[in-house]
Amino acid sequence: MILRKKPINILIMKKKWILLLLLGVVNMNMFLFAQRNERRRTEFEELKEKRVAFISKDMHLNAEEAKAFWPLCNELQEKKFELNRQLRRALNEFTENDRNNKKHTEEEYKAIVNLYAQFRIKEAKLDEEYIAKFAKVISYEKIFLYQQSEQQFARQMLDQRREQNSTNQRRP
Repeated sequence: MILRKKPINILIMKKKWILLLLLGVVNMNMFLFAQRNERRRTEFEELKEKRVAFISKDMHLNAEEAKAFWPLCNELQEKKFELNRQLRRALNEFTENDRNNKKHTEEEYKAIVNLYAQFRIKEAKLDEEYIAKFAKVISYEKIFLYQQSEQQFARQMLDQRREQNSTNQRRP
C-alpha cells in the first residue's frame, strides 16, 4: 500500500511542478506584454510633447494664445484619431477577407472606396470646423503656420522612422 502511494505522490508532484512552471510562463508573458504597452504609451506621450514643442516654436504663440489653442488642437486630433481608427477597422476587415482568400465583389470594392472618400470628406469638415474655432483664439497667419508646422513635423517623423528602419535593416 505504501508502494502505491509513492508513485501517485510523485505523479501529483510532477503535475504541480508543471502547473507552476506553466503559470510562471504565462505570468512572465503578461509582464512582458504590460511592459511593452507601457513603453509604447511613454513613446506616444513623448511624441506628443515633441509635436507641441515643435509647432509652438513655429507658431510663436504667447501664453494666452497657447492656453486657448492647444485644448482645441488636442480635441481636433482626438476626433481625427477616432475617424482613423474607424477607417482602419473597416480596412482591416476588408483585407482580412483577402487573407482568407475570399474574392471581393465589385460592390464591396465600391463600398470600401466610397468609405475611404467619406472619411476624407469627414476629415476635411473637421478641419473646416476647427479652423473657425481656431480663428476665434489666434490669427489666420498663426493658423497657417500651424498647418505648415503640422506637415513639417509629420514629414520629419516619417524621415526619422525611415532612417531608423534602414539602420535596423543594415545590422547583422
